[in-house]
Amino acid sequence: MAIARTGVYVDDYLEYASTFPAELQRLLNTVRELDERSQSLINQTRQQTKYCLGLASQSSKKGNNGSHYNNGLDDEETIEKMRKEIESSQENALSLCTEKVLLARQAYDLIDSHVKRLDEDLNNFAEDLKQEGKIPQDEPSVLPPLPIVPKQEKRSNRKDLTPIDEQPIDPNEPTYCVCHQVSFGDMIACDNENCQGGEWFHYTCVGLTPETRFKGKWYCPTCRLLPQSH
Repeated sequence: MAIARTGVYVDDYLEYASTFPAELQRLLNTVRELDERSQSLINQTRQQTKYCLGLASQSSKKGNNGSHYNNGLDDEETIEKMRKEIESSQENALSLCTEKVLLARQAYDLIDSHVKRLDEDLNNFAEDLKQEGKIPQDEPSVLPPLPIVPKQEKRSNRKDLTPIDEQPIDPNEPTYCVCHQVSFGDMIACDNENCQGGEWFHYTCVGLTPETRFKGKWYCPTCRLLPQSH
């Protein structure tokens, strides 16, 4: 009979994941740094573009007056010089953005590799426990995902949203409420059919409890500001 190597699995995974936080933090810090640099270039480009447009407008007025010919040439040279600087800044900003995307992909792959390793260890550990007879042979090594509430279940009578066991997990599950989270617990629907505030709202987020549940028409904080809700 096999012996469940609980401690071995835990120690192995902890050793494997020991550098994970530092690696992920390094990637995220680098992305943040690149983002600040690219944003600085974009802001600089905007200022230069605004200045060039103003300079071009002034040169046009001078030309129409038939005077300041030399100044007009100087302005054109300045505009041409700044145009090249703007193009250079745009290319640098695009390069930084491309680098950010690559780093984000590295961060995703890093997280994904650790999740896969954890799933593999959990499966192996479960198999050891099954061989020892500590858990049934049909026991899943990983718990099934929680069910979701599909959006089409929304009803105007504001019944509580309850989980539906048959619904599979959806990575694109919609979010609701002012907290922008998925549906859970007691919720109430806004009576504005075109609600832009979240449609369904958790009781705790809007100050309601099962005892103080609103019985009449109810509008979310966003829709209360609209004329038709008064």
